[in-house]
Amino acid sequence: MNIIRLLVFGMVLVALNACSNRHMSSVLVERGVKQYERDYFATKESMGVEKRLKDIFQLGYIEEGMNQEMVNLLWGPPDREINDGEIWEYYSEEGKLITRLIWGRTDKPRMKGYEDELVLKTIEGDRYGGSPPPQTSHSAY
Repeated sequence: MNIIRLLVFGMVLVALNACSNRHMSSVLVERGVKQYERDYFATKESMGVEKRLKDIFQLGYIEEGMNQEMVNLLWGPPDREINDGEIWEYYSEEGKLITRLIWGRTDKPRMKGYEDELVLKTIEGDRYGGSPPPQTSHSAY
């Protein structure tokens, strides 16, 4: 009976460790949703978003002009929010800042009803969130 409890406890620890490692990964796109979920969002739930931003989103990268929902799907929730969500910060497991994102209101809302939506204005730090930069020979991003 004690061995079974020990095994169950060990399996729970392993599962918790795997979950926490994903959310503390220094490669930020590993903290976000899977590719099929990005594809679904880009085709079904991104009305009014520029095609260029959708394409970059599907590749797993962020870009100025994206909304908070898109970045949250790609990189997961920020490790720290400042100024009522106008600044997002992502940190490594060691506590080192990876990327700081600065949000602002858009002067060109993507659709009626989205006038107060915050869009990404500035990326400070690693704009690729620990991922390798996109291949420039195949892409203009």
